[in-house]
Amino acid sequence: MGDGTAPSGTLADVPIMDELAAFTGGFVLNVDRAWALLRHFIQTGAPSDLGEWWEL
Repeated sequence: MGDGTAPSGTLADVPIMDELAAFTGGFVLNVDRAWALLRHFIQTGAPSDLGEWWEL
């Protein structure tokens, strides 16, 4: 789930591999928050700390 950085109706283009994927603001995180979550996951391997998961 997003952290409120972008309004839920806003689209954000995210580079994935060689293409851009559009996500609504409901899935957008602040860059610092996203990096902190990734670092924590890499260090602990605990996916539950990444927040709520959604199938895309």
